[in-house]
Formats: sequence, structure tokens, C-alpha cells
Amino acid sequence: MFCLVIQYSTAQTAGYKFYSHLDTVKKSGFYNIEITPALTARLKTDYSDLRIVNDDGKWVPHILHFPLQERNIDAVAYDLNFKKNENSKTSTTLVIENNLNTISNIGLVITNTAAERFCSLSGSNDQQNWFVINDSILINPVPDEKLTENIFSINFPRAGYKFFKVVIDNNNKDPFDIKRVVQSTAAYTASNPQFKLIENPVTIIMQKDSGNISYIKITQQEPFHFDNISLQVSGVKYFNRTAGIYLPYTADHSFADPGRLLSSFSISNNNTLQFRLPLTKASVFYILINNEDNLPLKVKEVKTGFTERYITAWLENADNYKLILDNDNAVLPNYDLSDLNTQAKDSIPFLTTGKIIPANANSLTVTPAKNNKWILWVAIAAALLILLFFTYRMLSEVDKRKSS
Repeated sequence: MFCLVIQYSTAQTAGYKFYSHLDTVKKSGFYNIEITPALTARLKTDYSDLRIVNDDGKWVPHILHFPLQERNIDAVAYDLNFKKNENSKTSTTLVIENNLNTISNIGLVITNTAAERFCSLSGSNDQQNWFVINDSILINPVPDEKLTENIFSINFPRAGYKFFKVVIDNNNKDPFDIKRVVQSTAAYTASNPQFKLIENPVTIIMQKDSGNISYIKITQQEPFHFDNISLQVSGVKYFNRTAGIYLPYTADHSFADPGRLLSSFSISNNNTLQFRLPLTKASVFYILINNEDNLPLKVKEVKTGFTERYITAWLENADNYKLILDNDNAVLPNYDLSDLNTQAKDSIPFLTTGKIIPANANSLTVTPAKNNKWILWVAIAAALLILLFFTYRMLSEVDKRKSS
């Protein structure tokens, strides 16, 4: 039985290639652990190979949080009157009437799609004089798994304009199928309204200009996760160009063969040059900029990062804990803790993680604690006593048969 317990604990840590010790738990309770760039380099993008284990090597249940995606559950949405002027190959313009005093979000009810578009948002009180609110918004709706429509929320600083105008750049492509426009009181806004970006270490850039295309190779120090990139360019004062991010799918990638297209976007002197992407893990990727007949841009800096993510778990002060990482065969665990509401991030302390250490053959194998060795000796003594007892009985039976 003792050996079976050890074997079960070892099975829960088998296959994980790295580990990181957690800071000391001073008091039993819920703790948050931030996902750092160093951790993401050893994790899948769905975080299915992340575990917390205790001294016995057993999994400790945790909740994975994506603050930017988490939504309030007390949703109340109001329909807003709007007019749609659509030129499918150029742009879609929505003029929305505001019946409330002030609003800070507009929700577009869109038929499920995997496409992305950029748009601008302006406000007006007379529909003649328009004032910009945001001139570079990425519309990237997430398809609803159960319904045929989804709501993409455009959040902005609270404003009291009587009218709002959304101009979506279709860029010679088919438009979104927008069914309704709504305004939400508390729903469809992040439960943690502050956008926090975790920046990865600096990248190395190589650029090659050929014909009307600029090829930029970006190398990260490790295969960090990223869903956000920002560019710093020079060389031309006014520009408006299309670009795409490509991920290598073989080890033989090059400027001529950068891989598959991950996402396309527009770069111009009027936007922030900061772009949201699907969450990706890569040590090398490429950006291709279409210069048309213009002088090439000089890309001076490329920063990568990812939106804040952290896990929450109940930890006991009597135990020591570590994170185990990187298991190709791991799947997302199904913990009871996931049904609990533990989104009060500010009231839960954070634990820090240590260095990422490779797991050798013995580093994650559970060994019995010193104060439990007596169990093994008791088991051995009991086995010897049982063996002696049956040996005595057997010898007694042999003597009886001889005497009879």
C-alpha cells in the first residue's frame, strides 16, 4: 500500500519537463500566481500543462483567470437606434443615436464570423461636426458556441454625445453582418477594467527590403506567448500600409518562406502601432509590409507581450508547493474549484515563482518525508511477524504428521 501511494503521486508528476518553486505560504488561504513570460516559454497556449503540486506530488486545484475576457454576469443591454450606410468594398458606416445621458460602450451584434476589421469611433451633437474618440479599434468578434450571433463591445471613455459614428474599413472585402447595436450597463465590459500588458524581453530584428515588400524577421529570446505587438518605425512621415504576421511551420523558414499568415492589419502614422493578435507561442516570426510604390519603412523596434493571466488556488501553510510545466500529453484538468467565484483579485495576495528548472529523472519523484519512515519499518516488521507465524504453523503441522 505504501508503494502504491508513492507510485500514484509519481504518476501525477510524470511527463512534466520543468518546475518552479513557489514562495513560502505564510497563512492558509487563496493565493494568486501571475503567469510570467518565463513560464509561458514552457507552457502551451491553452495552459493545459500547468499544474500546482504539493510536497507529496499531488495536484492542487486552481482556477485560470483571463481578466480582460472575464465579464460581469448582471447583464442589461439596451437597443440603440442606428442607421447603416454600407459600401461593401470600401467601408461600413454606423450612425448611432444615444438616448441616455452618457455611455461608455457600444455593442455590435454580429453574425458569427472569424474575420477582423479596423474601425474608428467619433461623436457629435448635430451630425455635422464630428470629434474623434478612437481612430484605431480592432474588431475581432469571438463566435458564440451556442448562438449564431455574438456581441462585440467597443469600450471608450464615458461621453455624452447625442450621436456616435462607427466607420469600419472593409479594405475591399465583404462587410460584417451587423444585426443590432446595443448599450450595456455593466455587462460585456471587463470585470477588471484596467488593461494590463505583460511585456516580454527585448527582441532581435532583421529587415530586408525587396521590391515593394519589406521583410522583417523577429527573434524572441525564448518561445514566449504573445497576443500583442507594438512597432516603432521611421523613414517616412506619412504612411498607411497593409502588413501581415507570419509564423514558420518548418525549421527551414526564411524571408522567402516565412510560413503561414497569422493576422493582417494596417499600419499608419495615425494609429498607435499597437496591435492585438490571437494568442501565439513562437521564438521566431515574420512581419511583411506592403510598401506599394512608396519608400520602405525602417522598423526600429518590435515589442511583444500578452494580456495579464494568473491562477488562483487554496494553499496550506504547512505545505511547500511548486509549479510543474511543459507536458505534451497534458489536457485541461476538471477541478471543482472552477465553479467557485474567486474573481476578487485585489483581496487575494500574489505568490512569486522561482527559477525555471529542468526536471531530471529524480527531481519530481516523490520521496517519503523523514518523519514517515517509521511507517516503512512497521510494515517490514509486520511482514516478518506474519512470515514467522505461518512458518511456525507449517512446522507444527509437519511435526504432528510425523508423530501420527
